[in-house]
Amino acid sequence: MTDTNISEPQAQPIYIVTGATDSMGSLITRRLAEQGKPVLLACRNVEKAERYAQSLRASTGNRDLQAMQLVLSSFDQVKDFIERFKTLNRPIAALVNNASTLPRHSKISPDGYEHTIQVNFLSTALISMLAYPLMADGGRIILSTSISRRLVSLPYEFPAVSHFTQIGAYAQSKLALTLFSIYMSTVMKTGRVNVNCVNPGVIKTGVLALHNWLDRAADYLVKPLPDPESGVIPTMRALESNDTGFIFEGHDKQIKTSSMLKNRDVFIKLCNDTMRILKKHLPADAISKL
Repeated sequence: MTDTNISEPQAQPIYIVTGATDSMGSLITRRLAEQGKPVLLACRNVEKAERYAQSLRASTGNRDLQAMQLVLSSFDQVKDFIERFKTLNRPIAALVNNASTLPRHSKISPDGYEHTIQVNFLSTALISMLAYPLMADGGRIILSTSISRRLVSLPYEFPAVSHFTQIGAYAQSKLALTLFSIYMSTVMKTGRVNVNCVNPGVIKTGVLALHNWLDRAADYLVKPLPDPESGVIPTMRALESNDTGFIFEGHDKQIKTSSMLKNRDVFIKLCNDTMRILKKHLPADAISKL
């Protein structure tokens, strides 16, 4: 894998934005760049990320923008990203987990999990836990959720998926991430790291591209929807907040993530099963801090 424009080590904590070149991620990255924040664009397509970083350097005057490849479909790729990041010798100010996927067809990841679940949930949780020991005091971990989580429940066999549907797998991945954030916000609070979810709402974004006639329906439905710019607001609010364990929505709304907890048995099983999977990929220093 190739990374570009990796500068000399600097002490200033850096903001990592995953999926930094998609509609939402590009706007979040631009906002941070305009504020003079150092940003690492963590993307699958590192060449595209570097081109965007170059355009932001030119338009904002912010020179501390870098690109590094991140592939969320594999645990080994996530761990490789963290090892390469460590060579920068910089603490993390915030990890903005913006990247997600909504594939039309099911496929199995190299680790044996449904691709949507791996990218949107398992690997996102893993990178958050690997980043935790590297975070500056008062660091932020932001997890992108979705209103679609309200439409599903988690099957007993989760994270396995026995009956794949495009929207179902996506919604389950976001529900799992939202619930698991309760655990993360609890164990990471002692490390002075805040963990919050953001719900950008239903906005004009490529993730709404569905299949066949649904494509045409989505094109029609998104016309009156807000632009992605409005979806960035909850993320920026969460980055500025000292709260932890919340879901940020809209301009001024935030709710306790624990209010989403309807079935404690499902929550406990999710946390136990997820940690059983992730601990195989976490170094001892990361586990000791959880």
